[in-house]
Amino acid sequence: MKRLLVVIMILSFAVSMVSAGLISFGFGAQAVNTQPVGELTEVGSLEDWNFGAEARLSVLFLESTVSGHFPSENNFDGLVTAGMRLSLFGLLHVGVGAGPAMGLQLDDGGALAWTYRDSSGSTAIAAGNLSEAFTEGLFHYRAHADVKFGRLSFGITYTLPSQGYTIANESYLDLIPSWDDARFGTSVLFWIF
Repeated sequence: MKRLLVVIMILSFAVSMVSAGLISFGFGAQAVNTQPVGELTEVGSLEDWNFGAEARLSVLFLESTVSGHFPSENNFDGLVTAGMRLSLFGLLHVGVGAGPAMGLQLDDGGALAWTYRDSSGSTAIAAGNLSEAFTEGLFHYRAHADVKFGRLSFGITYTLPSQGYTIANESYLDLIPSWDDARFGTSVLFWIF
């Protein structure tokens, strides 16, 4: 039984490697529901969604994603993740990743400043630079599943924050996902290669 399981895992990995391109890059639009998944009873109205952008870069089975949305006209809340993906024959793409939440905020003088979310995820705090925003940003987990038609893909996303972990504080018990704050989203991406 163990040998069969090992053979199935090796075949699955081989199919993924053969069917995936060496490098792929796509960008497009995304929408994230503002209501937590546990409270969703329906898709909701247009006001319940935040719209933004997303970009993905994949090298074999490794994938990095930069996604963000505009909760207000002066803010851009983003998420930078790194993880793995599985591509089946160029049609179905499934991926998981983790990384910090950070953003950009337009101040009264018209200048852009880096921000990050506090450990509760509710307040945007100004950061001195990109490095501080990256290390102080609340750690999130993200999964996506896409169906690809030619150069376009249509997908769903599932994002949930940790219970307070940041790269700077290294409190590993805070890596536990905060299931009550998970968000559902959609994406449409155009793949250059």
